[in-house]
Amino acid sequence: MLTAYTTTNDTFNKISVNQQSDLPPDMVWLDLVNPTEQDRQWVRETYGQELQFIEELGEIEASERFYRDEHGLHLHLYFLLSGTDSTRNVNVGFTINRGRLYTLRSDDLPEFLSFYSLARKNPEMRNGAIGIILGIISTRIGMMADLYGRLEMELEPISLAIFRGDPHTMSHVLESLARIEDINGKARLGLLENKHAQSNLARSAEAAGQAEAINEIALDVDSLMTFSTFLAERAKFLMDAALGMINMSQNKRLNIFTVLSVILMPPTLIASIYGMNFRHMPEMEWYYGYPLALALMLIVAIGPILYLKRKDWL
Repeated sequence: MLTAYTTTNDTFNKISVNQQSDLPPDMVWLDLVNPTEQDRQWVRETYGQELQFIEELGEIEASERFYRDEHGLHLHLYFLLSGTDSTRNVNVGFTINRGRLYTLRSDDLPEFLSFYSLARKNPEMRNGAIGIILGIISTRIGMMADLYGRLEMELEPISLAIFRGDPHTMSHVLESLARIEDINGKARLGLLENKHAQSNLARSAEAAGQAEAINEIALDVDSLMTFSTFLAERAKFLMDAALGMINMSQNKRLNIFTVLSVILMPPTLIASIYGMNFRHMPEMEWYYGYPLALALMLIVAIGPILYLKRKDWL
């Protein structure tokens, strides 16, 4: 899918490209989502631009995520895609060449739609190719801040559930904490990538005059990284607390079985002795032997209970 953007009379126009003739000559930004080989050929013939492949965006070496070649300045960033079932980072490639911006990605991302809505109302967000990149990154940072706010709110009921000590909710608590930490870890990876890219972008010729915008984004990224560290530490504390509560609950159950074994051991011993059928056992002929044996078993069972309660072990 190809979407072209132009700026005409201070208006930010969005054009869906269905055929090569739809590509405008005054394009300032071309957004490509899973482009086909035909799409690549249209871009090559219309703008003389050679595009990267989706597979190339996954390289993790720093030299492969920010570099310059004969096809322009290339920047790769992680964008967090959070769904109901899973959360993952999506690689997005940004290329600036001859004053035009090309973005390449494999998935629809809400940041791009949100940026377009904001850029229509704020002309400063679409001030050339580098301005569009910074606008997209700024929109992404704002959405990540909202995400962190939601994650912090999710921790409050989890904290209450842990310290209530209800063992039936602990499995759900552990699942929620693991999900939050997974999201936080992937978001933090994107923030670190953003931090590295900004320092390189600030030194590029294309970013001349954008130092203030880049510094503002850098401050926002630093604040989010600080919050990410806090969130990770709090999630770890709650995870340890939840595991501690689970261990306490298990210890209580084991303690019950231990106490029961101590209580039942003396009566079992008495029952075992008088369950033997030796010929010369004087108690065998007692008329009241059976009720006396029951009474003796009851007494030796009550004795350990009273002793454990006195020691506050029960």
